Amino acid sequence: MADSLVFEIYRKTPEHVGALREISTLWRGEPGGFWAFDKVIEALQRPAIKLFFVANAGENRWQAAVLVDVGPYSADLLYVYVRPELRRSGVGRMAMENLFQWLANPPDLLSSKLAGSAPKEELLLEVRLSNAPAIALYESFGMTRISVRKGYYSNGEDALVFKRRIKI
Repeated sequence: MADSLVFEIYRKTPEHVGALREISTLWRGEPGGFWAFDKVIEALQRPAIKLFFVANAGENRWQAAVLVDVGPYSADLLYVYVRPELRRSGVGRMAMENLFQWLANPPDLLSSKLAGSAPKEELLLEVRLSNAPAIALYESFGMTRISVRKGYYSNGEDALVFKRRIKI
């Protein structure tokens, strides 16, 4: 399946907006779900916010989505979502591999005055302490736990903070 998947950046086309709307309804239904569609659209107005997606080549049904805040030197991973039926299938791994590659060598075409096109030095993220599959995925990429944020999530759950160097 991974051979037919593509990793692309969101563009504000009607097809992409529709696909984002559809997948955002799925993640909102998850325990501790992420932002609503309107909040994601609002965030995407900021040049530093980048949304990537994984889809089957030639299709507009997203299998996964990755939202990142890209700064001049580092990036913050805001959210990774993989459709439930595709978890543990390699889709999340493929998305993360492509994200690291993009951060190491962001194309000038996609850069902004805020984010610049220089390679990023590190990626940071928070993950729920209870999200063992995500923690295992991040650790498999050599990400290091650097701290705990007590009561970080709205339900009072703690977050683990991870970091990985990108640029050497």
